[in-house]
Amino acid sequence: MTFSVTNKQLYRVGSCPLESAVEEVKKLAESVWYKGYQPTWRELETLRSAMTDKEFQRSLCVLEMLSQYPVCRRDTALHLQQMTRRFHQQLLGGDDAPTLGRYSPAKRWGLTDATTSLRKALLPLQTRTYADSTGYRHGLSA
Repeated sequence: MTFSVTNKQLYRVGSCPLESAVEEVKKLAESVWYKGYQPTWRELETLRSAMTDKEFQRSLCVLEMLSQYPVCRRDTALHLQQMTRRFHQQLLGGDDAPTLGRYSPAKRWGLTDATTSLRKALLPLQTRTYADSTGYRHGLSA
């Protein structure tokens, strides 16, 4: 089974509690927000077969969380939300759409992992100054 670099990041993100995956989540955020990474259904299915349900749910939780930030390009955010919604239905049934407004993706995915450290670590990566310095198109682009 061959994984792309980004798929390996997703695997590492899910393979340990989220508060221990801060650096991997930051790398994944860079790929999603600035390089336009959009995992395909096939990639996620392959990843799913290599992980436990809980590990896979962590990876999906992070993808859903990354889609919520304004720096995420609209097309990427919509794609990630569609993919995570479909897997949420498969894994947990019902509840096909996230609650509007603020909510905890970790709770929605049935995880007890804390995400506070992740959110704090992502703050510097989502400023307009940082986003513009990457040279990539992003959700804050005019």
